[in-house]
Amino acid sequence: MQMRILLWIFRWVCLVVLVCLAIAVLRIGLTPLREFHGWKALGASNALWVAGCAFLFRMLLTRIRGGDPLEFLDTLEHELTHAFTGYLTFAPPVSLTATLREGGEVELPRANPIAALSPYFLPLYATFAALLTLVMQSGFQHYGRIAVAFLLGSFAYRFLREFHMGQSDFKQYGFIYSLAFIAALLPICLAGILGAAHLWHIPWHTGVWPLFMEQGQWISHFLHGFLKKHG
Repeated sequence: MQMRILLWIFRWVCLVVLVCLAIAVLRIGLTPLREFHGWKALGASNALWVAGCAFLFRMLLTRIRGGDPLEFLDTLEHELTHAFTGYLTFAPPVSLTATLREGGEVELPRANPIAALSPYFLPLYATFAALLTLVMQSGFQHYGRIAVAFLLGSFAYRFLREFHMGQSDFKQYGFIYSLAFIAALLPICLAGILGAAHLWHIPWHTGVWPLFMEQGQWISHFLHGFLKKHG
């Protein structure tokens, strides 16, 4: 019983830390958009238009065909993301299945929020494409960035289709915790992907980290004052 309470406290403390990091990432990453020229540069970005076209392509293809012909690829990405993050968090999958008719399922030996919720904050295909872009020759990196943008647009389509209150992945930790966890890690992962593909500059060491530490100090002072007042 005590162990379960400690794990519950640990999960929520980790969530608070991730939310603070996500806020720092968003504040620093969106800084260029505080000026008009930032919005102008964003609107002129080929990557943004490619991502938008990918989203519309998936939506129109599903409507025209009366079903999504790429659904199996989405299911495969979903289950592979569970498996991949399971390995990263020392919970390698026991089994993995992905079928067009019945969907997919991954069985993990033990659960953790990262492995359980990763398909909703980690665009796996786009992540691998961004990593490949890093090692491409300079003459081919442009095509790698286009691929990353297209896969991010496709991920956005899958995300909107799969994210709902009845999603089975949200049952173990509850919808509120799952929503907050995804909302925290999604901008962090997107910032990492966009930075790796050189589609958006995020100054982690000089911008995100100092702001994150500043927020941590503010929370520490707030808790100290609260406990001193009510202790």
